[in-house]
Amino acid sequence: MPSDEFLDGESLTGRQAGIIFFGFLSFIILSGVALVLFRGLF
Repeated sequence: MPSDEFLDGESLTGRQAGIIFFGFLSFIILSGVALVLFRGLF
């Protein structure tokens, strides 16, 4: 689907909100894991 349609707040469905939420949450977790790994390497 087009990105402007996906990011339209009024037409945001629960499934899309869940995908955005879990994607953002997984991004934070992966960033934390990467930070720990880089800290262990250097």
